[in-house]
Amino acid sequence: MESSRKNPITQKTTAESGELLTAFGANQPRYNPALWTLPASILLGSIIVGAFSPWFLAISIGALVWLAAIHRSNTDQLRTYKENQRQFARSIQSTTSLTALLGSILDSADVPIVATDQHGSIIRVNRASQKVLGSGRMLLGEHFESLITQRAVQEIEELARTGESAHARLTLPVGGDMRVFDVVAEPIASTRGAVCTFTDITELTRSATLKADFAANASHELRTPIASILGAIQTLEGPARNDERMSQRLITMISSNATRLDLLVKDLLDLSKLESTLIPTVLTEIDLHEMFERTSAPFATVCERRSLTIETKIMMEEPIMVSDDSLLELILRNLIGNAAKFSHEGTTISIHAEPIVMGVDPDAPPPEGMDHTSGIRLSVRDRGIGIPLSHQTRIFERFYQVDEARDGSAARRGTGLGLAIVKHAARTLGGTIRVSSIHRQGTTMIVELPCCVPESSISG
Repeated sequence: MESSRKNPITQKTTAESGELLTAFGANQPRYNPALWTLPASILLGSIIVGAFSPWFLAISIGALVWLAAIHRSNTDQLRTYKENQRQFARSIQSTTSLTALLGSILDSADVPIVATDQHGSIIRVNRASQKVLGSGRMLLGEHFESLITQRAVQEIEELARTGESAHARLTLPVGGDMRVFDVVAEPIASTRGAVCTFTDITELTRSATLKADFAANASHELRTPIASILGAIQTLEGPARNDERMSQRLITMISSNATRLDLLVKDLLDLSKLESTLIPTVLTEIDLHEMFERTSAPFATVCERRSLTIETKIMMEEPIMVSDDSLLELILRNLIGNAAKFSHEGTTISIHAEPIVMGVDPDAPPPEGMDHTSGIRLSVRDRGIGIPLSHQTRIFERFYQVDEARDGSAARRGTGLGLAIVKHAARTLGGTIRVSSIHRQGTTMIVELPCCVPESSISG
């Protein structure tokens, strides 16, 4: 088990400390018998003949002083040795503790850290390294080149061993996904080695790519109607100045493109606010009958022209939910608008609501004050052109449009932002959206949102 593994740093330091202590103990001071032989002999002779000669008595006294001095010297040496031994042991213990602390700090880091010696052999790794780079094998003792095959990363590690900091970008397969890492190599002066840190920048890279794509697509989508408007105005000022019929066509074109431009700018602003979380959620009680009527009303003209019928069904004892009114309206308006565009003439658009018991989605937590388990499922179904299976995974991307929609009539062409707005609005409310569609038969958009509904509304 992971908890039973000992940190290699601590293990190595403890072993080294034991060896040092053993060697230190082997060098402790000992009493030298040779130092005692001469004074002891003199003392013994003095005791035997001391009564007959004052000189021998004086010598015996000197021998006693000599013996006392030797004893005191040996005692002081022993005391000094023991104190040094205690200090050394404390130093070793402190070093071991600091090393263990360092190992714990390294293991707690969520970025892979790899240290190499002057030859490029791996001498230290943390748990993140084993998880991300190890692939189930032990890394200690391996050469850095066997771990990282990309030459650019090998070069910065070699450069760090010469005393220079460097960094490179690395792409590695991790858990079935390709992850992008920013690798920084720093020199270790004491060992002439290097320490490399691997920072996962995958999401930052993806975000930067999305922003670049968004800017490019937005620029293109904005330029198209503007160019049409400017071209029409130039024609009105020139060849069509006295042509009433052509002038009317051009005015209609200008109006249509201006409307499209206004809608595009509005959608861009809505999406930008949702993505930046600038739209605060304000929870209120919402009457679903009134909400369905309000969001369907703007499409009455289109439905009448195309002989479409809107059918609503609320399968709840009380048609009340607690959510954010403006975001819910944004979701339904976009879904109903799409259904009205792509339905076959003379068909029915169905809008249903039903209570559900939701599972908790950690990636889309509901706003504070909303129920995590009870929710509502909203579905908008059309009988229209449908969405080919190959496109269904991408329809929630910004500016993505199915070919039939992009190449269709002006009435069908949208901004390509509607479903992206719905996705972000649903996630802001802690919910999800999914699609069920059969090409040439119709599409159902399903939004599930957490909410507060009367308990009596949730059945079975």
